[in-house]
Amino acid sequence: MSSENEPFTVSRFSLSRNSTQINLSMLLLVLLAVAGIVLTIHSLTSVAESQERLVAAYEAMAAAPTADDNAADADVRAATDDALAEAAHAIAAGRTRLLIVGAITLALVLFTTFVLIRIGIRSVALEIWIRRMGAGDLDYRVEPTGRDEITELAYALEELRLRSIKAMQLDLVTQLANDLQAKNEELERVLGELQQAQDQILMREKLAELGELTAGVAHEIRNPLNFMKNFSEASEELLAELKETLDATADDLNSDTRTHIDDISSDLASNLERIRSHGERANRIVRDMLMLGRGGGSTQAVAINELLSNHAQLAFHSARALDPELRLDLREEYDPNAGTILAVPDSLGRVFLNIVGNACHATAEKHRLLLAEGGAQYVPAIWLKTARKENAIEIRIRDNGVGVSPETLAKMFNPFFTTKPSETGTGLGLSISSDIVRELGGSITPESVQGEYMEMKVTLPA
Repeated sequence: MSSENEPFTVSRFSLSRNSTQINLSMLLLVLLAVAGIVLTIHSLTSVAESQERLVAAYEAMAAAPTADDNAADADVRAATDDALAEAAHAIAAGRTRLLIVGAITLALVLFTTFVLIRIGIRSVALEIWIRRMGAGDLDYRVEPTGRDEITELAYALEELRLRSIKAMQLDLVTQLANDLQAKNEELERVLGELQQAQDQILMREKLAELGELTAGVAHEIRNPLNFMKNFSEASEELLAELKETLDATADDLNSDTRTHIDDISSDLASNLERIRSHGERANRIVRDMLMLGRGGGSTQAVAINELLSNHAQLAFHSARALDPELRLDLREEYDPNAGTILAVPDSLGRVFLNIVGNACHATAEKHRLLLAEGGAQYVPAIWLKTARKENAIEIRIRDNGVGVSPETLAKMFNPFFTTKPSETGTGLGLSISSDIVRELGGSITPESVQGEYMEMKVTLPA
């Protein structure tokens, strides 16, 4: 059982509850009122019976012979006395009962009034407490008294007060931490280069761990994917042979059977195509995940102009292989003094491959949209430009494609975020490119106007 100074829980129908006490008092008052009415009716009935006997005695006296007037008068007087005595007794008994009922009723009314006044006073005290807590005065409190539901509420408010104090203390700690952070900003600026080196080390560790994970997973995933692709292609060949066989025996089948077989064959061919397509998509996703590991290759002096030109051409021809109707004006403007940079050629080339590939997709998408809208004149183009800027090399890759919105621009380097259809992109290309450039100590800055252009500025230390 809880002590007086500890929180406790009052059961729903406990007599300690003020509401239960008031409900019981009101119920007893109703019962006493009914009892008073019943007792009053009973007393009035007794008096009425005595009155009837008295009237009967007078009538008997009036009907008696004159010779016997004295005897009749004596009988009537005796009957009258009895009737009056019974009436007095009934009135006295009724008065006594009513007094008892009235006394009990008065006691219950006084008790109920006392409980209500006590509830009101304590409720006002709790209301003041709540208002002062709401105003921020957490030092004010009301000492819980009693063992009823109001006391239980007081303990709950005390718990809320203590939790609010802890929350304010936490806010104070947070504010102090923010102040300390502000004071450390100058030190952080001084240690910026060290922080950048630490970020590069952490990124390398992250990529190494991810590479170890994906290498094992990719081996296990690619085997069933290759089986899916091979068997789907083989099944397509078998289905083609089946169609040829059916065509050769078409005369032996009726039209309904032939139609049913053609429908089934068409559905099978469609399903096999979907299996192969989704298998290839899964294989692309695995391949792009493996690119996060980026192992292999050695650091060497890389000629920026040559690397950019070669991978831009590779990206263009890759896009042409996927979309034979792609027409693109590739405009190159290279600074002959751009020079070289120390990097892994395959890794840095992957950056240019991803960016130019995205540009090809954006121009092709705009071309399709303009054709659908009425065939407006449009020449897809990509500008490739390099420039030497003191201790840095600046590479700009710009297209006149669909561009992106500011919201998309803010998220485009997030892993697995892509605006391409699900079957053509995984959302890893720009994320990987950003990591590669950061490892080289450079940066990628995007700029775009939706519907007009997209430009990627890659800055690398010379």
